[in-house]
Amino acid sequence: MTVKTLLDQQHYKKPPFCDPKITVFDAAVEIAALDVNALAVVDGETLVGIITDHDVLRCLVDSGPGFSTQLVADWMTKKPVTCTEDTKLTDALKLMAGRGIRHLPVVEHGRPRTVISSKELLTRIHEHDEMEISVLRDLARAGQAAIA
Repeated sequence: MTVKTLLDQQHYKKPPFCDPKITVFDAAVEIAALDVNALAVVDGETLVGIITDHDVLRCLVDSGPGFSTQLVADWMTKKPVTCTEDTKLTDALKLMAGRGIRHLPVVEHGRPRTVISSKELLTRIHEHDEMEISVLRDLARAGQAAIA
């Protein structure tokens, strides 16, 4: 299974992107509105970073009353680790685990497509494994019935 199988199931109102020049507060509003935990930071059609719910909290704690004027560009992770639609789900999960991250922008031909989370990956892998187990169980039962 590849990341593309996961993307085919995502149903966002719009891509989870934001501009680096907006405030962290506005990014937090967008994160809440889209019901996601991270936004790809896009300048034009170029991925320049990622901002997560954790970055928003860090900004709030560190900035205090100045939170509302802080820009995404100053708090995002620059040059984020990415994957493509052709990346295997297990490889994407290993990449996240190895880097200690929970969100991974997906890019195609240098352009950002979306952001995937470790939770989405684990859920999809689990669903696939459950389906395989069910099929194998059915095959085993059919084999036993044929023998009897």
